Amino acid sequence: MWRLSVDKKFSAAHQLTNYNGPCENLHGHSWKVQTVVEGSELNESGLVIDFRELKDILKEIHDKFDHKYLNDLFEESPTSEFLSRYIFHYVKERIPACISLVEVSVWESENARATYFE
Repeated sequence: MWRLSVDKKFSAAHQLTNYNGPCENLHGHSWKVQTVVEGSELNESGLVIDFRELKDILKEIHDKFDHKYLNDLFEESPTSEFLSRYIFHYVKERIPACISLVEVSVWESENARATYFE
């Protein structure tokens, strides 16, 4: 088995709903997204998947979220937990069926992250 990961960053603002504390106010983060996939077979090029394919998918996420107010994009509160699940399903729909999506982690700071996996 091989396990590969790709990271991408974006900057965006949000505010937590149904929350009592400073994060209920509008604030921003420099978010980092890490996508981890695995596979047991190599393609004709000797790759599980081309890193470029994963980077292109994360670029789509970047372009959708970067310098946006995330609350405008979702009905649900855009927490790190919500974003990690949303991105997990977004990536899962776009990778080949022979590749397993292991997890997606979303950092809202250098030392705080949420990870979603199934």
